[in-house]
Amino acid sequence: MPLPTLTEDIAIEALRNFFREKPFLFFGTGMSCALDPRFGMPALKDALLEGMQSRALTDTQKAEWDAVVSALDNGTDLENALNSVNDQDLLKILTEITGASIAEVDKNYAFRIACEKTQWPAIRILKKLVETLPEGDRILHVLTPNYDMLFEYACDVAGIPYTNGLFGGVERRRDWQAVDRALLKPEQIYHSRKMKTVFKHKKHVRLYKVHGSLNYFFHHNALIENNAWMWYPPDYAERIMITPGLKKYQTLQKYRQELLQSADTAIDKATHFLFLGYGFNDNHIEEYIKRKLITQACCGLIVTKDSNTRIESLLSKSNNLWLVCKLADEAANGSRVYNKQYADWLLLPEKTIWDICDFTTQILGG
Repeated sequence: MPLPTLTEDIAIEALRNFFREKPFLFFGTGMSCALDPRFGMPALKDALLEGMQSRALTDTQKAEWDAVVSALDNGTDLENALNSVNDQDLLKILTEITGASIAEVDKNYAFRIACEKTQWPAIRILKKLVETLPEGDRILHVLTPNYDMLFEYACDVAGIPYTNGLFGGVERRRDWQAVDRALLKPEQIYHSRKMKTVFKHKKHVRLYKVHGSLNYFFHHNALIENNAWMWYPPDYAERIMITPGLKKYQTLQKYRQELLQSADTAIDKATHFLFLGYGFNDNHIEEYIKRKLITQACCGLIVTKDSNTRIESLLSKSNNLWLVCKLADEAANGSRVYNKQYADWLLLPEKTIWDICDFTTQILGG
């Protein structure tokens, strides 16, 4: 039997129905690059190439870096080119340059977002997701590989409570029990013919920054968060930022408890997954997700500017995964929608719902 044709009405209804259940939200560099392309991999590549020119390297480090440069010159992407790096001290240099590059852009947007001169693109959909959390489950789980702090700045301006599991004063450390208690609030309920005070969670976001963050450091033998250091860190504080390349898998294992363990647990419980500006470049993050989407046929929705072969491979194997992206023609600005249950792509040349701001307005009405 031939597959049915995907119409605009069918697609719009399906996209709206997706939000009847609370999703686990993933967002990638697309949500940062929508504000400034300097948050992206091409800009990071340029920053590393420029920054490494002034570094004094050992013979081993120079040989490894020369291999990276050669791979880049031959058209290899930065992620794979950095597979040549094994020297731990060279990796620290690359992390330092990466942190400085992202911090330089980040600090500009910290002030712009705080003054409401600009807006993080996904803040309206995030606010809707938090506001519509079910009363019995008031936590929205959010994961990102991004290093920048745009999400955090946007939440502060919008008044959205969030936590990353780190608790304390100037230096914060992992303590999910403490942050869990801090997000409880008293509520009055009528029980057994009298009023009773119970404590329930505020509606809030739990943020998992699985590749580290500008404000994450290794200090006093622990992962700590210190906002005062994120733009200009002291020499004695080592940034925790998982840079591209094979070595990131070893580094992730070192900090797995702090960066990944709680995210793994939340992913395991989730049945709906929303991906914004996410390119599916990280196998270690997506191992669980692909199993949920393919084997368990969980529902998924990808909203991004550009599709790629990794996304389309996942679409071909997943029964309940939708993609909203830009038309393939670079000169066109319209949208296309796909789900493998239908015969072909739906083309919407007059709609820009691949843009998360327009998606929020046209699909969710806000």
